[in-house]
Amino acid sequence: MKMKALLCASVSAVIGCAAAPAAVAQEAPQPQTSSADAINPAAPPPAVQENGGEEAIVVTGLRRSLASAQAIKRNSDGIVDAIVAEDIGKLPDTFASSALQRVAGVNVTRGGGESAGVTVRGLPDLTTTYNGRQIFTAEGRYVAIQDFPAGTVAALEVFKSGLANQIEGGIAGAINVRGRRPFDFNGFELSGSLNGVLSQQSKGTTWNGNLLISDRWNTGIGEMGLLVNASYVGINFLDSTREQSLVIATTNASNAPAGQTGLRYPDAQGNFLGYGDRWRPSANAAFQWKPTPELEIYADGLFQGFRSRDYNRWMFIPIFGDGMQLSNITTRPGSNQIASMTVTGAARPDGYTGSFNGHTDTYQAGGGAIWTRDRLRVSADLAYTDSQYTANNVNIDYAAASSPVRNVQFEAPIDGGPTQRFVNFDLTNPANFISRGLWQELLVVNGKDWQGRADISYDFDGGLLKRVDVGIRYSDRKAGRDLGNLYINNEGARVPLTALPGAVVQATRPGFVYNDVQPNVFYAATTRDSIRDNLPALRSFFGVPAGIPPFNPAENFRANEKSYAAYAQMKYGFNLGQTVVDGVVGLRAVKTKTQIDGFSRIEATGGAVTYPAVSAENEYTDYLPNVSARIGFTNQLQLRLAFTQTRTRPNFFDLRPNTSLGQPVILAPGDPCLVDATTPECVERLRRGGSAGNPNLKPLTSNNYDASLEWYFSRAGSFTAALFRHDAEGFLATVDDRSQPGLRIASPINLGKTRLQGAEVTFTSFLDIDGLPEWAKGFGIQANGTFIDAKGDLIPSFAGTYGNRQQDFPGVSKWSGNLVALYEKPQFSARVAYNYRSKFVSFYSLEALDPIAHPVIEKSRGQLDLSATMTPVQNITIAFDVVNVLGNPLQRYRQYDTGDSYTRQVLYLERAYSLGVRFRF
Repeated sequence: MKMKALLCASVSAVIGCAAAPAAVAQEAPQPQTSSADAINPAAPPPAVQENGGEEAIVVTGLRRSLASAQAIKRNSDGIVDAIVAEDIGKLPDTFASSALQRVAGVNVTRGGGESAGVTVRGLPDLTTTYNGRQIFTAEGRYVAIQDFPAGTVAALEVFKSGLANQIEGGIAGAINVRGRRPFDFNGFELSGSLNGVLSQQSKGTTWNGNLLISDRWNTGIGEMGLLVNASYVGINFLDSTREQSLVIATTNASNAPAGQTGLRYPDAQGNFLGYGDRWRPSANAAFQWKPTPELEIYADGLFQGFRSRDYNRWMFIPIFGDGMQLSNITTRPGSNQIASMTVTGAARPDGYTGSFNGHTDTYQAGGGAIWTRDRLRVSADLAYTDSQYTANNVNIDYAAASSPVRNVQFEAPIDGGPTQRFVNFDLTNPANFISRGLWQELLVVNGKDWQGRADISYDFDGGLLKRVDVGIRYSDRKAGRDLGNLYINNEGARVPLTALPGAVVQATRPGFVYNDVQPNVFYAATTRDSIRDNLPALRSFFGVPAGIPPFNPAENFRANEKSYAAYAQMKYGFNLGQTVVDGVVGLRAVKTKTQIDGFSRIEATGGAVTYPAVSAENEYTDYLPNVSARIGFTNQLQLRLAFTQTRTRPNFFDLRPNTSLGQPVILAPGDPCLVDATTPECVERLRRGGSAGNPNLKPLTSNNYDASLEWYFSRAGSFTAALFRHDAEGFLATVDDRSQPGLRIASPINLGKTRLQGAEVTFTSFLDIDGLPEWAKGFGIQANGTFIDAKGDLIPSFAGTYGNRQQDFPGVSKWSGNLVALYEKPQFSARVAYNYRSKFVSFYSLEALDPIAHPVIEKSRGQLDLSATMTPVQNITIAFDVVNVLGNPLQRYRQYDTGDSYTRQVLYLERAYSLGVRFRF
């Protein structure tokens, strides 16, 4: 028995143990349950008998979270992965989105001190639900997962294959955020945490905390429970970026020495420092009442807030301009690409300092009832959601008072990318900068929703048919958008930056703290507070109307979407000898009615502008089947097969019938396009931009195929391997219509077919091996890897059609994975987590001088995070975390027409240290 336990705990023995069903009892898999029926992570830790009962291993902390997640995956009717909070108020990461990156097949984008942009198996089109109800932010379809602090989350469930009884809307699947309810606990519960976070680049400190109070009582009218939970998460970050233009220029006889013409180089460089002070207040409450053992009545509410006070600094450093001269040119060996040079007489550097305020309030309240009797279960739920996001941005544009000589380098020896040094020009001296303009913008987007559902489930006693589920759902969704902006350019007046009303111009906080490759870390800029504190005077100085900019009718819309859904699903099961087969077959029918109203901008000859009302309506019905089978070879080994059809509705913004125009192009003095505007580059640069929606867009559809082999060799140990394929059609891309002289109108279209297919492998185990000392049994490992091949018709033309070339799908890494080393004992636990993803396409870029839409590619990168906890006394835990230990940057590059490439961006993400305390009574 000891030898068998040793083999089955070894990664190398995975195949051997899985192939020996005769060595274990031939038992049926555990009955399938919903995720809500899985192991309750809030319950007291059970004692689990492992290794045939020879030794008792107490499941606590990390073990309990892994066991709960494994039970959800193992017992679900669909293909599901989950992350369960190891203790109340504590996911393994600060944000829910960061925790999700540990799931096989899930990737995130990084920036702004957090993880965002969650994709599942390469696809971003997700349904997000909270306790099974759909939730969204403002006018969008989904909610930002990072808006869920760890303190409010009990579990994160990633549904990779859909079921008929799940809300439609995401071809990538669904992510359900499960909050806590009072009946999760045996009685009174008080828990909370408080921790401070120090960010290395911003040198800022913020505080995070959460508090949960829950209790339940037996009364004369049944059992009642009430839970209240509040959380506050703050981050203070600084992301530092060195970047250079996507436009590749060529030296010529007028700007380069004899014999050095025809050399290629990016025609601009830039530095961006993005400071952010962001915080998220959150609260939820839940009430449960069981007047009888058969009936449960519940009500709950959620508040999510987002607050942002960002301070952004951007410096644009041109390597073009009338009279520019290049000297001291060096090239990369064996190429015509310039490595470094001295630039004299180019256009002056310019940029902006921005003061951005963001504010989101999202409320959801609902209630329902569940009635069960024998094998019949009837439930109903009604909920209301209200969400609004406001973005208020004010920029002070600046320009250098003169054009300094600069020595530029296009690929730095450390981390690559651009650097530059200015000659005899003090960047920290405010006198060297003048005012260039004032930019103001206000965006208000909102969404409201009533959603109701009713479900009936009946379990059969024996026979092929095990259960029947039927239900209906209704949703009435409203969305709106209002945008206004205004820009005034005063560069020609050459007003010193220090002459602006209330201006405080100083060398603000530097970035690029991880190395000294970039020397321009200090330069004079208007401070955020001096912009915000003096807005009335600044508006008066620039000659713009008082108050915020009025909304532009052509940018606004109002939308209403009603959906009617009905489903039926049956669960079947039968035995083939000692093999147990079960699964579900279902169909969901959804009817969608959409109406969007707005205004378009019409400019008549002579300059008259009108805004006629426009409206668009659409109606369609989708039928979404699902079929799955689970084959239980033993009580430990099972195979899943699934086919589903899914679809995603286009966003309201893309469906709007509006057409709007942006600000006319303003050229700075010395720009070569002032001399000759007929060159191809100038014609393109001088096009006035605009945008339009497309009410004729179709939903994105996909046929999905899944196979998963799962071996559960212990309560918290498993090995699984999965194959998947998505045959999708109708992804959106934005195309430019340049048929009208001087205009470039961007609008969305549906693209052609896309295929995403790949494989996942996961392994989780602790060293529960007979004969090892007790301290060694605290070691564990989590490992997963994903391979995805994703290609499709993704390159639209200017005419609004797509080509036949199969292109790599944006945002999809071919390889990604996680390796997590664990150690846990009652008084101490630690985790080292490494997340890796290979290179991927960020987006496709088409430039004026390059007729091919080459991809901007983000290079492969790994991130290392550390966490440790110590429990010196019962119920009190001290926690320490480090995020982004390596501090290695994000690096992006782009090829141009010859196939050569330059680094596009080098982005240094924030490194953060956290120390805090958690308690539970």
